[in-house]
Amino acid sequence: MVSRMSYTIEAAATATGLNKKTLLRAIKSGKLTGTKDERGEWLIEPAELHHVFPAVAERSADGGAAPRYAEADVEALGAQIEALLRQAGARLRQQLDDVRRHRGDAMAFSGEAEAGSS
Repeated sequence: MVSRMSYTIEAAATATGLNKKTLLRAIKSGKLTGTKDERGEWLIEPAELHHVFPAVAERSADGGAAPRYAEADVEALGAQIEALLRQAGARLRQQLDDVRRHRGDAMAFSGEAEAGSS
């Protein structure tokens, strides 16, 4: 399945610092998996691409591949990020509830004031 976040050949080349021809050769040789879209353009999943070729940011100063992070570390960071996002969502929902409650109180007070002034 190809996701909306798939790389085009051009984007994959930019992400890895490689030539488009290098990526096409990797697809044709089976080293890299790609699919063609309805327009006939190659699409590559980011996880697949970076499993085979490190991203430009992952290359060391001498051009070699930088050290990879352990899968457990990546999963732990992902879990922490998800927990933080859930906490932020809960705080935002609480703030929204508070605003709604205060707005309701203000509207009720306003209605009482109008009724008392007549």
